[in-house]
Amino acid sequence: MNKPANKIIDPKIDRILLQSTGRTLEELIVLAREDDTMKVLNVYRDGLALWEEATRDTKDRVIVTLDGRDTAGKGSNIKRVAYDLPNARYTVKAFPKPTSVDKFEHNHFRKFMPYFPGENGGITFFDRSWYNRAGVEAAMGFCTQEEYDWFMENVAHFEKSQIIDQGINFIKVYLSITKGTQKERLDLRKQRIRKRNKISPIDQQAQEKWNYYTLAKAKMLELTDSKDAPWMVIDSNEKWLSAIEIIKAIINTNTEVSSIVGKKIDLTPDKGVVRTAKQELARMKKLGELKTMKKEFHFRELDQDGQEEVDSIRKRLVFVPKTYSYREKRMR
Repeated sequence: MNKPANKIIDPKIDRILLQSTGRTLEELIVLAREDDTMKVLNVYRDGLALWEEATRDTKDRVIVTLDGRDTAGKGSNIKRVAYDLPNARYTVKAFPKPTSVDKFEHNHFRKFMPYFPGENGGITFFDRSWYNRAGVEAAMGFCTQEEYDWFMENVAHFEKSQIIDQGINFIKVYLSITKGTQKERLDLRKQRIRKRNKISPIDQQAQEKWNYYTLAKAKMLELTDSKDAPWMVIDSNEKWLSAIEIIKAIINTNTEVSSIVGKKIDLTPDKGVVRTAKQELARMKKLGELKTMKKEFHFRELDQDGQEEVDSIRKRLVFVPKTYSYREKRMR
């Protein structure tokens, strides 16, 4: 699919063109290549448009969670996938830093539920999901050991009871990139004015904490992959390729529609781009990543005030499984 650079842009391209666009030759080559591959992506967008039209009456509901390292392309993949979808048919949600109450046990899951697709159907994309607890928070030391352990013990039940058993199609995506790709994208954020607003303090430590993130990734894939909610690991070094695979997964949630769309385009997952959790762990082992990753997290330690706050929340709130929410305890 990718063409040699000299077939796309003349290496002797005028410096004036480079200066006028504010881009390097390498960036222009990437843009030219993406322009060519955009035609392929648009074919799959047409297929997604057919799926959207066909599922209006059936009111299919789909949740797509996108997790991964910083710069893995969570937001940009969502934009590529949802580009032609009617605004009323999809929702994109990302969350700010949680409060102490938001972080508390089931509330960590509960805050996502109001954004699940409603009775009229549609797609909800989560730009980072509840797996932020097992990913960024664990790797960066933002959560406690207790919070991490509680999450890992309860996430499978949440996904089964509140998503799968409710008839919602669930696509759980981990976007995988190389350390080199991350560095290039971080450097680009610093260089390009329009991308500087995306730089955060966490970004500054992404490369430094790479092996902690690798540990977080390995633990997630090993311990939270399930028959009901399997991980779909997608290579996101080329974002247009990962977007196509997400589109395929959405179309394949409805077998009747996919059987029709599949006559025009190939809906089979690309084995060079998509991997199961077990396949990804095997790949990481082969590359030596499991040896170089950190062996344990440095979890956050609560000070006295922090522990008292958690104890106070636990004393005054009681969990109600039927509504999957907390209520204030009745004082006697």
